Amino acid sequence: MKEFISKIIYSILTGQDYRTYVLATINKRFIDKAQELISEIFEYKQKGDNWLEKLLDDTSKKRGKENKLKLLWFGGLNDKTVKNMTGGTSSKEVCLDLCKKNTKTLQLLLEEFAKTDDLYQIKIIIKKGDKQVELDYVESLFFVNIISSMKLTIQGGAWSEVGKKTEKGLLYVIFHLLKIPEDNYILTTDEMKKKGLVENREIDAIVFSRDKKPLTVELKLLGIGNPEIGDEALARKVSLFLVDRLTEMMIQESEKIGVKVIEFRQENPLMEIYKFFTSKNVDCSPPEKMTPEELEHKINEIIKEWREETEDLTFIRKLKEWTK
Repeated sequence: MKEFISKIIYSILTGQDYRTYVLATINKRFIDKAQELISEIFEYKQKGDNWLEKLLDDTSKKRGKENKLKLLWFGGLNDKTVKNMTGGTSSKEVCLDLCKKNTKTLQLLLEEFAKTDDLYQIKIIIKKGDKQVELDYVESLFFVNIISSMKLTIQGGAWSEVGKKTEKGLLYVIFHLLKIPEDNYILTTDEMKKKGLVENREIDAIVFSRDKKPLTVELKLLGIGNPEIGDEALARKVSLFLVDRLTEMMIQESEKIGVKVIEFRQENPLMEIYKFFTSKNVDCSPPEKMTPEELEHKINEIIKEWREETEDLTFIRKLKEWTK
């Protein structure tokens, strides 16, 4: 994961599109998970008829979050759908019941469609070595539904996970490249926000000037097609809003209310961030002139040093120093 994060951060700081690396993460996870699901389908199909019902029953008896996800996928569902259907409940018992109902409903529907003469049909053959199993028309569409449910879960989870980790790592890299002393900034964590140590739960970092005035930083890796997220950020009136891209109208609006917006999709976003911090009397240095290769190497080295899990402890240490 850190290798992908490093590449994403390099792309962002050089004004390039980083999304190809997220897609690479999704595709890798999809292939790995598809192999897992196919191997279980292969095993149960070999045992005979009603393999899907047996697979659902056996999977529901296994512990762990991963097996719960598999149960939902085998039933053609995902966790978000189940919670929406039940008002927030997604216990294994509820999941198993909904999965069986969903597969039964789908089976009846597919059997009706199968009676139509001019319908396109697919049949899936799964092979392993010299063994193979053949799924009939209905089973094949169940298979497609299973793989589709898995892909939706992985896709949503990957964007969320990579985005969350990248945002914190990106700020860490920026502060290091600008040589802001570690005692002069805080990277906020979910735990800090839960404990109420940070008033605004959307703030990603706090940077202190030489006279200890706090500057709040919010970072959102969003495209120009997500203006509502920008609206929310500007409404919070943070000191600095770092964003992939934003509409010109929203940038002008931010200037009126005193929120500095810096877009990453420009030639040298790091220099713009430096200029903002120096204007606010933050102890920092201009970014060094480096070749693309040197910058990529430097980012790799910084990310290797980054220990996200220690941020809470670092914050507590800093808090003790400031309150002496």
